Amino acid sequence: MRIKKSLMDSSGKNKRISVVGAGAWGTAFSIYLARKGFNVLLWVYEKELCKVLEGYRENRYYLPGFILPREINWTDALEEVVIFSDDIVIATPSFALRETVKPVSDKFKDKRILILTKGIEIETLKFMSDVVYELSGKDTDIAVLSGPSFAREVAQGEFTSVVVASLKKELSLYFQNLIHGDDFRVYTTDDVIGVELGGAMKNVMAIGAGIIEGLSLGTNAKSAFITRALAEIRRLGKALGARDSTFMGLSGMGDLILTSYGALSRNRAFGIELARGRNPMEIISTQKAVVEGYFAIKAVYTLSRNMEVDMPITEELFRIVYEKKNIFDSIKDIKARGLKEEDE
Repeated sequence: MRIKKSLMDSSGKNKRISVVGAGAWGTAFSIYLARKGFNVLLWVYEKELCKVLEGYRENRYYLPGFILPREINWTDALEEVVIFSDDIVIATPSFALRETVKPVSDKFKDKRILILTKGIEIETLKFMSDVVYELSGKDTDIAVLSGPSFAREVAQGEFTSVVVASLKKELSLYFQNLIHGDDFRVYTTDDVIGVELGGAMKNVMAIGAGIIEGLSLGTNAKSAFITRALAEIRRLGKALGARDSTFMGLSGMGDLILTSYGALSRNRAFGIELARGRNPMEIISTQKAVVEGYFAIKAVYTLSRNMEVDMPITEELFRIVYEKKNIFDSIKDIKARGLKEEDE
């Protein structure tokens, strides 16, 4: 653990924020908060990474090229982040969120929680906020943040817009005022389901966009794909009770475009590698950073089947990634689908 003693006093002079998860996004968000003048305690899972940070003040595992500002300190003791601040940001991979926060979740009831993690738990089909609610209780103050926000661009200080969603209006306004900045514009909404679904689904669809890119299928195909991908997201969103307008916003269309066609997208890169004939597990095993879409495909496919929502793109991506279906057979089956009205 590395915490400056001066930051641990109770004077309240300097605002303190805890960040759980030192991946690319958690690190970049910490850098942004530090530039705003906050004192940040970053929880790191890997003890080796703690040593790297101690030696270089640079996250050489997940976000190389950025020296951490002096306002950022780090620890591998999860209990310390709960003590450090009443504002806790969660930025773990989706598959690790439950087991990561479970040991300290009983202390979340007196905290304000902001979840950056985008995904759906495979075993329970719960969104990330639902997992935290389950662990800490329904009275916990929880908000989620989503939107088109590549970690590296946020760390560089490039302009970014996101949305914070909470069932409690005062909480979303609190986080909006807390983290909004000239180069980091924050909007609010109460459509938590829509925001979380958009954040999870864009990772799935970005894999499909990567396949199209890898196969050089053309700009027409890219445009058709992104349009029909959005239609699937909206269809599932309607079944779940989300507002349709949410999917036309930052956490829907905005994040979908970024992740599907942005060069920094890991999910898009995963799709490109699939198009080149590589085995999905081989790709995953060689990636240090998490490809969230790989996990989200299975969860979304299962959810859509359970709810009897027609999602042909998601289904074919599931067949390709988890059942080793030939990509060209999947494309052929998509093309052979029956004629429909556009809004179906």
